[in-house]
Amino acid sequence: MIAVYIVAIIYGVISGIGVLNRGLGAPYTYLFLFAVAAYYISYVSLRKINFLHTISAGVVANLVVQLSGGVHSPLFLVYFITFLIIGFRDNTRSYWIVSLGIIGVEISSGLINGPILILPIIFLIFAVFMVGFVIDSMQGHQGRMARLLSRYETRERFFSPAQYDSDKVRTTVGEIDRHKGIERPLLYFVRFLHHVFDAHTTVIFANGGERLVLVQGFSHSELFFPEAVIETRSGLYRQVIGERKSILIKEYLQSPDELGYYRGTVQIGSVMIAPIVLIESVVGVIAIDRKTGSFGEKEKAIFDEAANTAGFLLAMLRLYEKARYDVQHLSSIAELAEKLHKKLDLNEILSNTIEAFRHFMPCDDVSIASVDEVNNVGEVLISTYLEDGISFSLSDGLVGFVARHRNSIIKDDLSQGNLVVFKKDVKTPNASFVGVPIQQDDELLGVIWLEDHQRRKFNEDDVRILNILSYQLSLAWQRAILYGKVKELSIRDGLTDLYNHRHFQEILEAQMSEVDELALILLDIDHFKKINDTYGHQAGDEVLKFLARLISQIGIAARYGGEEFAIIIPKCSLKKAMDKAVRMKDQLLKSEIHFNGAKIRFTVSIGIAHYPNDAGNRVGLIEKADRALYLAKEQGRDRIIIAQTMQVK
Repeated sequence: MIAVYIVAIIYGVISGIGVLNRGLGAPYTYLFLFAVAAYYISYVSLRKINFLHTISAGVVANLVVQLSGGVHSPLFLVYFITFLIIGFRDNTRSYWIVSLGIIGVEISSGLINGPILILPIIFLIFAVFMVGFVIDSMQGHQGRMARLLSRYETRERFFSPAQYDSDKVRTTVGEIDRHKGIERPLLYFVRFLHHVFDAHTTVIFANGGERLVLVQGFSHSELFFPEAVIETRSGLYRQVIGERKSILIKEYLQSPDELGYYRGTVQIGSVMIAPIVLIESVVGVIAIDRKTGSFGEKEKAIFDEAANTAGFLLAMLRLYEKARYDVQHLSSIAELAEKLHKKLDLNEILSNTIEAFRHFMPCDDVSIASVDEVNNVGEVLISTYLEDGISFSLSDGLVGFVARHRNSIIKDDLSQGNLVVFKKDVKTPNASFVGVPIQQDDELLGVIWLEDHQRRKFNEDDVRILNILSYQLSLAWQRAILYGKVKELSIRDGLTDLYNHRHFQEILEAQMSEVDELALILLDIDHFKKINDTYGHQAGDEVLKFLARLISQIGIAARYGGEEFAIIIPKCSLKKAMDKAVRMKDQLLKSEIHFNGAKIRFTVSIGIAHYPNDAGNRVGLIEKADRALYLAKEQGRDRIIIAQTMQVK
C-alpha cells in the first residue's frame, strides 16, 4: 500500500509540473472519454471500494484531462462527474484527499504552462466544496440513522427473552420483582449502585458488537446524555470488553468525551468500568464515575460483585420475559386456532391469520403464498405490502428455499449478500426475515413469512411459534379447500359440469342487482327424445356435454333442466345477445357429434329476454324468456324468438 502512495505522489508531481499537459486532437479525446467511462463503470460496480481504487479514479481523470489540454480541455467536465462518483462511493476522507489533490495539480500545471484560466479553476473549487458539503450532510444523516437503529436494536436484544437453558444461570435468587416493565428492576439496581458508591454518574450499556448503547443511567450532571451510542473500536470500553476485566482509574485525566455519556466538558475525578458477562458472553458494560475523590480497591471489589450481580439480574429478567412470551403466545395460538376452525372460506382464514400474526408477533410485514411444487411456482395469496396474485419461481429466493426444503429459515440482515425474499425484481423494505412451510402430512400448501425493518428481529422461539401456527393454519386451509370442493359440487350439474338450476336462480338474482343490463337466453334441444331413441342415452349424454361446452364460452351457462339450458350474459345489450345466439346457432349447424360410428346433428330452439327492458325482476325475466322459447318450438323449432317483440330470427 505504501508503494501505491509513493507512485501516486510521484504522478502528482509529474502532472503538476505540466509534463503531461498536451493538447491532443479529437480522436484521442473520444478514446480518453471511452477509457474514463470504462474505468468508472467498473469502479461503480465494485462491491467494496478501497483507497487504492479511489486514487486510481483520480489519476485516470487527471491523466485524460491533462493529455487533452488541462483546463483548456473539453474533458475538464469529467472532474465534476469524478467528484460525484467518488464522493458517493468512498468515505469523506478519501474524497477530500483526491479532490484537493486534483485541484492542486491543475493549479500548478496551469501556472507552469500558462496562461491559467481562472474561471474553470473557480468552478472546479466550487464543485469540490459543494459536493463535499452535500456528502458530509448525507453521511452525517446516515450515521445518525445508523446509530439510532443500532440503539433500538441493541436495547431490544438486551431485554429480549432468554435463548438458553435456565440451569446455566447459577444463582440462589429464586424469584424476581414482578413489575409491569421488564426494565424496571434493572433501573432500581442502577439507582441503588448510584447511591451506594456516592457516584456522579452511573450507567449500564448494552453491547451491540461495534457499538455500546446506553440503556439505564443516573447522573447529577446537566450534561448527561441518556441516548448515548459509543463506537467500541478503541478506548476504555474496548479494553474492558476485549479483556473481560474491570478497570479502576483512581485519577481520571482523560477527556470526558471518552466516557461517551456527557455532552460537554465535565470534571471527573475517578472512574470504574466493568463488563456484564452472561453465559460467557459480554452482553454489556457498567460504568460509574465520581466527580471528586477517588474510588479505592475495596470499592472496586464491591463494584466487580455488582457487575456479576447485574449479569444474574439480566439473566433472570430474560428468563422471566421468555416465560411471559411463552404464556402470551400460547394463549394467542389457542385463540387463533379457535377462530380459524370456525371459518370455512380460505380468504377469510388467511385474513384472520395475517391480523393475528401482527397482533401477537409484532413485525412490519406478514405474507402468505401458495405453492405448486409440480410447476415450481408460488403465488402470493395475501400480504401486508405485496399485491395479491404475484407469481414467482421457487428457485429465486428465500420463500422458494423454504418451500423446496420444507424447512424454516431465519435471516438476520437481508442487506448482506444481496438476498432475494421471493422474486428477483421485487425489493423488500425490511432487514430481517423468518419463513416456515405450511404443510399437512406430505402435502405442502404454502409458505408463511414475516419481515421486519429491524435486523436480528427473529429467533428460534419465533420459529417454534410459527410452526405451531402454520400447522393450525394448514388444518383450516385443508378444511376450506374441502369445503370449497363440496360447495362447488353442490352447485354443478354432474353430467355437463354447468351450474345447476338452483344456483342459476341465485346467480341471476345477484347479477340483476349488480349490473345495469343483461341478457337471458333459454334454449332447448330439438327432438332430443328422438336422439335418445335412435342412438341411445349415452349418445344423448354426449350431445348434452357438447352443447354445454359450446354455451359455456358465451356467458354464465347452466343446465336449466333435462335438455333445456340457460345462458346469462351480464352487461349485454339485446342486439349483442341476438348476435351471439345467431353465431351459436350457425356453429351448431356446421357441427356433428361422432358416436359409435354415427354422425349426430341437432338443432336448438332459443328464446331471448333482456333486463330491464323485458322485466325488472328475476321471475318476470325467466317467464319472458321461457315464453319466447315456447313460441320458437311452437313455430317449428330451430329458430330464435325475442321476447320483446316475439319476432322470429
